[in-house]
Amino acid sequence: SVNEAKYKAMSGSAQAAFNPSNSTSKKIDIIPKFSSGSQSTVRLENITPIKEVLKDLDDSKKLNIFQDSRGIVIRITDTALFDSGNAVIKKESIEAVDNLAGVLASMKEKLQVEGHTDNVPISSVQFPSNWELSSARAASIVRRFIAHGIEPARLTAIGYGEYRPIAGNDAEEGRAKNRRVDIVILNEKQGGSEEQFVNPFANLKVE
Repeated sequence: SVNEAKYKAMSGSAQAAFNPSNSTSKKIDIIPKFSSGSQSTVRLENITPIKEVLKDLDDSKKLNIFQDSRGIVIRITDTALFDSGNAVIKKESIEAVDNLAGVLASMKEKLQVEGHTDNVPISSVQFPSNWELSSARAASIVRRFIAHGIEPARLTAIGYGEYRPIAGNDAEEGRAKNRRVDIVILNEKQGGSEEQFVNPFANLKVE
């Protein structure tokens, strides 16, 4: 037998859920939610010591530091760090990278090192494509950071190849902007501990 009162209540709820025009309808969110108690802690004032140790790059217009939704981005043009088609840090740039590692080591946020290229194909024994080149460049920076005291668990190396351009690739000026390394100091919300899954059906009772 069916309890008529419960049947009517369930029927009314179903109609409200599937009929948005009904004034009594309620939004039912069945998409899993993620919660995080972490808050953004990275602020632009953190860039002062970074700019000090990267002063030469800043003076030569090879450095750009800005803030986006992820945190603080330290953007360095590839020619400041690497020779063309190479993933070995230039000797003249090693000191700057090491000094930057010293500043970042005193912070607690996680770091994401991203390698980017233009769309000019590369095909060598070491780097069959721009994917390998961009990944190797990011890994070179990460290895240097680890060697100078940054906890490996804070670091991520990512190679995006040519697929995250910030300018057009139809002219050399644009290609030069796309060839870069981004070191992102992640907000705690972005780089903190694993977010907790919240079961949207936890309090659902079916009789």
